[in-house]
Amino acid sequence: MEKLKLDEFLRGSIVLIIMFGLYNILNYVFQISMARMLGPSDYGVLAVLMSIVYIFSIPSEAIQTIVTRYTSKFNIKKEYGKIKDLLFRSLGKGAVFSLIVFLIFLFISIFLSSWLNINFYLLGITGIVIFFSFLIPITRGVMQGTKKFKRMGLNMIMEAILKVIITIALVFFGLRTYGAIGGVVIALLLAFILSFSLIKNIVASTRKKVDFGKIYSYNLPSLVAITSIVLMYSLDILLARRFFSPELAGQYAFVSLIGKAIVFANLAVGKAMFPLTSEKFEKGSETKSLFKKSIGFVFLISGIALALYFLFPEFVIRILSLGSTKYLAASNVLFLLGLAFTFTSFSNIMILYNLSIGKMKKSAYFLLSFVVIEIVLLCIFNSNILEFSVSVMLTNLIMFVYSLFFTVKK
Repeated sequence: MEKLKLDEFLRGSIVLIIMFGLYNILNYVFQISMARMLGPSDYGVLAVLMSIVYIFSIPSEAIQTIVTRYTSKFNIKKEYGKIKDLLFRSLGKGAVFSLIVFLIFLFISIFLSSWLNINFYLLGITGIVIFFSFLIPITRGVMQGTKKFKRMGLNMIMEAILKVIITIALVFFGLRTYGAIGGVVIALLLAFILSFSLIKNIVASTRKKVDFGKIYSYNLPSLVAITSIVLMYSLDILLARRFFSPELAGQYAFVSLIGKAIVFANLAVGKAMFPLTSEKFEKGSETKSLFKKSIGFVFLISGIALALYFLFPEFVIRILSLGSTKYLAASNVLFLLGLAFTFTSFSNIMILYNLSIGKMKKSAYFLLSFVVIEIVLLCIFNSNILEFSVSVMLTNLIMFVYSLFFTVKK
């Protein structure tokens, strides 16, 4: 049985790494195409808008984690009726929450537009992306919790393909940044609609109502922990837009995106590990072997990327920018940013593991202190992008040390 579970983890991890790999490749096609078609200045605006999406839709990752955990619990006994109840209740609450966040974001955008020197209407369209970002993680959480990793990956790939095709077409026809962010909205909406066809066995089952109690307030530590992780790899681009010229901010944003390939690739490992360690914990089984395998995967993926970033930074940037020389000025910080996001990846795996076994509760709130440290350091040390990148690396290193200490202690 233990070997079977281990094989299940390996199969799930490999499937998700492949699926996430394709998803990330397509996302990089989107980013590279936009960087090439828009140029550093306009691309810098798009990068900021996407970072805002990551920041404001942080609860979406926590929502998917919570839905995954409860789905995996019901999936042990194949209680699909309870999963359906979880699905539709979450969608109802998610829609209300999305609307509230959207309206708050529109209000904040009045001031954000001036602070970031970005048109209000662009921020308004970005708000629509944020709206749907709270709904699609619910259906994907059901797929993840029932260990339908191929289906979840397929839905993500469909979203990425649609995003590439639609945004390139809209930008080509002269809509520039509006076309880029508008294409993201359309792709996300279509992917959400299509996701229901991938969980039709759950949708078709007889709904069985369950008293979830204070499901989201009980899982508040999960929200705080995941919020901290996402902020740690999203805030740098937003603050770079504030402190650097549009041209330099765009260069930094592109190189930072390449560095974050490490985070995005390793997210697949965490998504495969989480439902399996949660299920094993519920059954009272041993979980550390799966955790160690996850760490091994992260080490392998990160090591390969860091070697490339260290040995061939300009080559990597030139290849990923389709031969453009506009982003080479920031090549000296690629390895530093890759190292920073390697620390983030290890922290993410350790935090997800502790959440899956119910170990991280009040201590999760302490993770927010690292976000504060990063903001303070980036606001002080921003005379150039090297100094800025060192600050990003140091704060992620500090969070990694804390996560490691918390994980190994009894």
